[in-house]
Amino acid sequence: MGLALLGTPSGARAQQGPQAQQGPRGAPGPQGARAPVSTDPAAAPAGTYKLDANHASVILRIKHEGTSYSTFRFNTIAGVLNWDPAHMEASKLNVTVDPKSLVTPVAGFADNLTGPNYLNAAQFAQATLVSTGIRRTGPTTGVITGDLTLLGQTKPITINAELVGVRTNMRGAPTFGFAGVTKFKRSDFGLTTLIPSVGDEVELTIDVEFNRQS
Repeated sequence: MGLALLGTPSGARAQQGPQAQQGPRGAPGPQGARAPVSTDPAAAPAGTYKLDANHASVILRIKHEGTSYSTFRFNTIAGVLNWDPAHMEASKLNVTVDPKSLVTPVAGFADNLTGPNYLNAAQFAQATLVSTGIRRTGPTTGVITGDLTLLGQTKPITINAELVGVRTNMRGAPTFGFAGVTKFKRSDFGLTTLIPSVGDEVELTIDVEFNRQS
């Protein structure tokens, strides 16, 4: 779960006035200034938030031969967050990743990694994270505990999370995003192929943005 860098060359920016600015997918940009970004999680109003797949990524790293890290990304991600700023610990997060969406810079390697010797995506079409607790640890930090289901097996996992920002998006909906990191052993889920030549410990980085639906 390649990254795109969205922007306009400086010369082109200089030729554009405010009316030339556009929002996502060519939509007109907002009229007037929006409220600034907040880093207070309580600024996100209560409600059901949907993960914005266009602004989300799940990236994993794993040691290769003990001398370097190999990095992979999953491109198909979905999720829902039921958010209660007054009782953050009662909020609920559910994220689903499609293993078949894995991409790698090595030509043809993704087919191997999603095959029966590794992620076995034909048999296990989803990996899921369902939160069991959310605890604030600082002004912008928290810990998310949950159940990770991979290859049909479910194990507890802990994610160290950091709020990136809260604001109203260009369509007028409350939006906020966070980054999270965690580690787990793939052997706990029965994935032991090529251990120890390929590492057992997996480092997972999650970047997600949520838009309120209701």
